Amino acid sequence: MEHDKDADLLGHFWVLHAAILKRDGLEARLRTGAADEELFDRSLGASEAVLAARSGLYRYLMSQGWTPPETTVKDLTYDETVLSETDGAVHG
Repeated sequence: MEHDKDADLLGHFWVLHAAILKRDGLEARLRTGAADEELFDRSLGASEAVLAARSGLYRYLMSQGWTPPETTVKDLTYDETVLSETDGAVHG
């Protein structure tokens, strides 16, 4: 059972890690001036993926008994509000 929890936790970390790498790569391209509408959309979608992955990690940790600090709760609430408003309809 412990192995399953470890695997689940690592899975959440890897999803977040991959989302951050993708977002950072796209943002670096934007900073070089290689911007076009498709790149803007992909960058926004990648940023939304980071929010979703971070929310998923925090929710998983909380389901395992972690009590986050109040600032993290506020960040999580904000992230989930942003995600619910975008609903992935344009950039997901």
